[in-house]
Amino acid sequence: MNADAILKQSKNAYRQWKELWRKHAKMHGKFTQKSLEDYVNSGVGKALLLVANGYSFEENIETIKKYRDQVEIMACDKTLGHLIDNGIKPDFCLVCDAMVDYEKYMKPWEDQLDETVLFMNVCANYKWSHNGNWKDSYFFVNKDIIKSELEFGELSGCPNIIPAGTNVSNAMVVFATQSDNLGRRNFFGYDKILLIGFDYCWKFDGKYYAFDEDGYGKKYYMKHRYLKTRGGEDAYTSNNLLFSAQWLESYIANFKLPVVNCSKSTILGITKTCDLAEQMQYNYKREDGVLVRRTLAQIRKLKKELMDKQLMVKEIDKDHWFKFIATTH
Repeated sequence: MNADAILKQSKNAYRQWKELWRKHAKMHGKFTQKSLEDYVNSGVGKALLLVANGYSFEENIETIKKYRDQVEIMACDKTLGHLIDNGIKPDFCLVCDAMVDYEKYMKPWEDQLDETVLFMNVCANYKWSHNGNWKDSYFFVNKDIIKSELEFGELSGCPNIIPAGTNVSNAMVVFATQSDNLGRRNFFGYDKILLIGFDYCWKFDGKYYAFDEDGYGKKYYMKHRYLKTRGGEDAYTSNNLLFSAQWLESYIANFKLPVVNCSKSTILGITKTCDLAEQMQYNYKREDGVLVRRTLAQIRKLKKELMDKQLMVKEIDKDHWFKFIATTH
């Protein structure tokens, strides 16, 4: 999709949803807006498992349960309840959409969120933030080609500006890394970002979603393409799913991100594909995280001191210049 097509799509989406987005952004302005800087490099030495809603998530649920305590886990809206039903309280949950169904995907578990931090777009469905016993809540605004982040950041008072993804699954990768046209980043600092449920397809005889046979009928009417999974199995995909898979492939490759695909039941073609059980047991010098965060805090302090001293010198110079002007003809 070229820049003109993206611009057109963004303008059409804004025109369709702007009133609802504005309403939600204003409602989220009532919350204390905390900086995501709290999480910079918090993942050094660790792996983060991102759980999307493809069937490979269900296929690997026993592995996730077995090694849950060795990784940090981020759910998206549709995988939150499935994880909790299997005894797994994720560390984080990412919610992005204005219309994501609170009654279906959150309400049944809203009293079991005490170990989960909510990361939420200010334009997303306010019912997710206004209910539940979340461990904590952080908000963000997506930046886009039409600079709508300026409007929604002002309406909500939210300081966290995050690049946008094509869907909530891809948004988890973007949120964790926050690379954009300004350059590569690995914001949370995880050594490895593991993907499960990032299928972008469904097998001929398989379920459309994890724990969901037909996905409200999508299994039957979204068969736009026939192809093979990375494991060689016959599968279907839709044009939108194929686009999102290709978009994520490019995003990971272009920014050389530490992302590992942990399923062969996918059409996602990224360089690193490894065994989920093995990758979930990753652990390397986690104590470095404390050192990195402390050092970066010192650097920020020194930068501020430098700016203050530069300003002081500038003011002294200006004062002496004005004195020169006042004492000469």
